[in-house]
Amino acid sequence: MLLGSGERHGGDAVRWTVEGLAEPVTARPRRTALPGYGTRTAHPFPFSDQHTLPRTLGAPEVTTRLCLDSRPLTATLFALRRTGLLRAARRPGVRRMLTGAFRRVHLGDDGFAIRADARQGDRHATYALTGHGQSRVTGLVAAYVTRELLTGTPPTGVHHIEQLPTLARQPETLAAEHGVELHPLHEDPDR
Repeated sequence: MLLGSGERHGGDAVRWTVEGLAEPVTARPRRTALPGYGTRTAHPFPFSDQHTLPRTLGAPEVTTRLCLDSRPLTATLFALRRTGLLRAARRPGVRRMLTGAFRRVHLGDDGFAIRADARQGDRHATYALTGHGQSRVTGLVAAYVTRELLTGTPPTGVHHIEQLPTLARQPETLAAEHGVELHPLHEDPDR
């Protein structure tokens, strides 16, 4: 995921990001092409998908990564992480100080890109979603899910979005109605 470092996020979102930067690294950074942004280095980051997708979709391995639209800010943040300095963010006072500082730094714009690569044996598919206002688009996704839960016939029980087939076309809906672009980067013809 590439996030726009110029977008203004709420205190809880910034605090959550600071906490994620303090977590131990579980994978290697990866160079990846993102539509509209070129090739970027994305660093391991503890988004919840890496924990839920193995259970909900049976994926044997899921790694989530993060970079920012500002290359210098991305390099600085993850260099600090490599040195171990960001582990201090586990202490409440340091976390508050870093959260306050990061809320004041706006070096990019509000663009975002999300890329997902899926592999199963010889089959491979890659899609990206790009747009502006990641916070707004996150809110739109929540609204679409809520509408489907209230007006549709969801299965009983607790489910994640990827387990609800009626939401499978959500990226196309966002693209058609909200200025988000869906980019099929690689799609197996026999999928």
